[in-house]
Amino acid sequence: MNCDLYRSEMYAWRPGSDEKSFQPLFDHLGSCAECARLFEQLTASDQRIRRTFQSYPESPSLESRILSGLAHQRAQAATRRSSWRLWMLAPVLASLLIVLFVWVTPQLQRAKLNREIATLLSKPPTLQINTTDRKQLLEWSARQLEGSPTLPADLDKVEFRGAAVVSVEAHKAVLLKMKNEQRASLVIVDARLTQDNRFHSMHEGSGSASLWSDGGRSYVLLFNGSEQELHAYMTRMGITA
Repeated sequence: MNCDLYRSEMYAWRPGSDEKSFQPLFDHLGSCAECARLFEQLTASDQRIRRTFQSYPESPSLESRILSGLAHQRAQAATRRSSWRLWMLAPVLASLLIVLFVWVTPQLQRAKLNREIATLLSKPPTLQINTTDRKQLLEWSARQLEGSPTLPADLDKVEFRGAAVVSVEAHKAVLLKMKNEQRASLVIVDARLTQDNRFHSMHEGSGSASLWSDGGRSYVLLFNGSEQELHAYMTRMGITA
């Protein structure tokens, strides 16, 4: 039970009330200095009101009506204070939720992407087309992705030996096996998965990968080897992502 609920009990307590039913309140007052001060103020206020009643001719119902009205007024004030606190907390909670969403969502997406890339490294798909004809492979890939058969200029030196359709983060993609490096593959994703160019170490598998985007599509260079070996391969191929 919090202080607000104990304070509502303060308004209900009157001298002569059954003390056993208010024992939790008195226990709380013994450990909460702020509530104890408030209870003392309320008790003093009630005593002043009773002294005022005693200075006027007796009216059996007047005191009960005034004290009942005062208790109702205090209860309403307590409710307004509690509502005001909740209203003040609402923007803070909303801001925290926004920060968590902005920070956590990219982290979850990156973890999911890493797991999918690790799966492609450890369990590559069966090739659906086998040929070393680069033009034919790129045209086949373009039909699967419904786009242009061209690749970024820094992939001009890369030759392929086969391809298969895959999916990355629910986006359609094509995996192309490299001709001149048996450990390497290029995944073309029909979506923008990253805003920058950088290497990503694969903690979920034994390989490495580099992910970059040309603004429309994303490219993932998979390599069954260390990050240093991948970097050396990219340098040989003139890939500057």
